[in-house]
Amino acid sequence: MAYRCIAHKRARLSGGSVGSSAGGGRGYGGPDRISRLPDELLHHVLSFVTTPEAVRTSALSRRWVGVWKRVPRLHLLEEEATKAEHIPDHYDGILRRYAADVDIADLAITYHWDWPEVDGDRASAWAGFAARRVTGRFDLAVTSQVGRGGDDDERAVLDLPCFERATEISLYSSGLAVRLPAELDAAGDGDFTRLTKLQISGSAMPARASAASSRGGARAWIASIELEHIAGVEALTLRTDSLLSLRLVSVSRLQRLDVEAGNLRRMRVEYCFDETRSCRPWNGGGAAAVMRLSAPALEELGWEDACPDEVERIRLPTCLRELVVSELPSHIIRSMGQSDFTKILELFSGADVLKLTSPMTATLDSEEQESLIYSVQLPYYSKLDLGVITKGHKSYGSSVVHFLKRNSSIRNLTLTLHPYHPEDKRCAPCCMSNCNCHEPLKWWDEDISLDSLEQLCVKHIWGECEGKKLIYFIMRNSKVLKKITVVFSSWLCS
Repeated sequence: MAYRCIAHKRARLSGGSVGSSAGGGRGYGGPDRISRLPDELLHHVLSFVTTPEAVRTSALSRRWVGVWKRVPRLHLLEEEATKAEHIPDHYDGILRRYAADVDIADLAITYHWDWPEVDGDRASAWAGFAARRVTGRFDLAVTSQVGRGGDDDERAVLDLPCFERATEISLYSSGLAVRLPAELDAAGDGDFTRLTKLQISGSAMPARASAASSRGGARAWIASIELEHIAGVEALTLRTDSLLSLRLVSVSRLQRLDVEAGNLRRMRVEYCFDETRSCRPWNGGGAAAVMRLSAPALEELGWEDACPDEVERIRLPTCLRELVVSELPSHIIRSMGQSDFTKILELFSGADVLKLTSPMTATLDSEEQESLIYSVQLPYYSKLDLGVITKGHKSYGSSVVHFLKRNSSIRNLTLTLHPYHPEDKRCAPCCMSNCNCHEPLKWWDEDISLDSLEQLCVKHIWGECEGKKLIYFIMRNSKVLKKITVVFSSWLCS
């Protein structure tokens, strides 16, 4: 029997017919088995495609009309829209038509067009919809020009409602000030009872922001808080036993940080207090920066910032699992007038792993060298990752040797050389003819005790002679060295 086409043959073998299906669809050579699936499975299938694609399935047949309205994942992304001028209205239409009795496990809304602009009212309405419907993650990323460049009082405001069922919130609102719910600062029961992760970036916030959980019945179980590129916050208070991870990056002009978190494990602070210090009048006026810290369970601390003027240690562990301290770029140090990263090291008596990046070269004068190196008695540790900022000079061995002499209980040493601070974004100058780098190596004949050193890794050696001699020096003074790794590289200035 001859079949007129492949489609007829397939339809014959499958028991169906061309142009018909169980779900009313057309153009298939067999039965529409997908349309026969239960609604729950169809919702699961559509959760893997974009929301506009899910909406377009309504055109397949009557079976598919409205199926997308019950998909527990909605991603309204601007790059998927066809006409920019209709994007906000299109978003509103989808949210308005979505089934009222379905919980949303994952809702994402992004909009970064200059026109039509999204003001605070519309962004607040999207956040309000999420507060009522989202049971999992809510991601809102909005850029607005409304009120940008004016006073803080004139800035458009995104009112963040209380989320009683959401577990994660990620908020980016450039051009919009974020106003937190009043309930966060008030006593009483209520809101954010399931929230475990909060991320806010690119926003302006009130001068004083706080989050707390009551001891009797916790209102918020936030395990992770990340604030990045936040303007306007002068005082931040966090008092909760649920917090496990805290990350603060560029919370500009922060003057007071009060953290009371009994179970906090990881904390990182970058470029928050440095702007507060650098903006003071040259006569030393201005409010002092203060940090109050109570974190007895802290395991990992990363600090790339100026140290606050006053540090009140309520409860801190005696030994950290990892301590990362990075020196600030030279242009920030000049604006502050001093470098005080050593104060952070004094907060803790021990660390299993210490990662330290600091400017140490042989070109420092004797007084500065003494204050920077000799006064730093590091805590006990088993692994040291020492990053040396050479500032373009080829002689760095003297600083490293003096540093090791002061801190000899090392099992694993990683030495990384940087010609300049990564944040300076420029190449370091080369040595002058009268630089100390050209003097004989005074440290070569010294003897130091490195009896615990078992592993050595040296990265990015600049100045082959100096690097080789430093490696030989460490080998000569270590009796139990088992493994050596050397990575050579050349730094070229364009």
